[in-house]
Amino acid sequence: MILSDALSTGRSSNLDGLRLILAMSVIFSHAWPLALGPGTAEPLEQLTGLSLGGWAVLLFFFLSGLLVTASAQRRSLVSFGLARVRRIFPGLAVALLVSLVLAYASGATAQPGEALAWFARAFTLVSIEHRLTAAFDANPFPHVLNGPLWSLFHEVAAYVVCVALVRAGLAGGPKRVLAVATVVGFATLAGPDLPARLSSFLPLFFAFTLGMAAHALRHTLPLTPWALAVWLVAALLLPDPLAMAAVCFAVLTAALCLPRIGLDSDYSFGLYIYGWPVAQFAVHLLPGIDPIALALLSLSATFPLAWFSWHIIEQPAMWRLRQLA
Repeated sequence: MILSDALSTGRSSNLDGLRLILAMSVIFSHAWPLALGPGTAEPLEQLTGLSLGGWAVLLFFFLSGLLVTASAQRRSLVSFGLARVRRIFPGLAVALLVSLVLAYASGATAQPGEALAWFARAFTLVSIEHRLTAAFDANPFPHVLNGPLWSLFHEVAAYVVCVALVRAGLAGGPKRVLAVATVVGFATLAGPDLPARLSSFLPLFFAFTLGMAAHALRHTLPLTPWALAVWLVAALLLPDPLAMAAVCFAVLTAALCLPRIGLDSDYSFGLYIYGWPVAQFAVHLLPGIDPIALALLSLSATFPLAWFSWHIIEQPAMWRLRQLA
């Protein structure tokens, strides 16, 4: 089986399942610093140099590169932009309001102007301010309402660059896409010497370009146990950033080699944007909770909000876009 066959025969729903696991991994990983304080090593961090949550975010960007490139190629610029806006911002707006409610329930003393400024900065993604006065004041990780939102700016930036590459004809063939990925991969090596935001963006966009490469290679990319074995060996033997590329392709291969998973809902975004504030509030209610208990509790408590976000906010917003198209 090759990638194009898997995507055309319904196995793309396996990618929804993979995104769900990745969102759960982010919540699980964040339980350590939220329960024990900033700087606490998260799962996988000491072993691989990157936390479980960090790997999950990279893989989110890889999957976005695979799927969003296809959307950018088949849609008009306006249609693509509307689709991305409706996919992110309605759900985000409600999650920000819930984050504020939980923050004030924990004892936040911020004046309305500060809360409004926090909401505006977080919603626009231009300059996200994570902190609010006295929010979760007694928690080991105080004042931070919704830490994972930092990645949304980079996600939207990746969409913009992706569209530019598609319009410039640099995403239409394997050689051109691989050349772009190679340039971005080399640029990541200069990360520490670059401005902070660019240094954060480049590894994420490298993962995104790997997804673009997977899309360009979809008619030849094998999805077999042997291919999976090759990717896993490469991940162990190659240096970064090639090892990261091997991990991305190994995870994609493993997910699509599995039997078809029939999911009709995508709760991954809701889990991602609600997981942190729910965990913060859980720590506020249960001081001293250990990381594993916090991970299990926050996962259980976040799923209803993710269900609400998908069925009441996200899916209806995308349905309205299809009606307008």
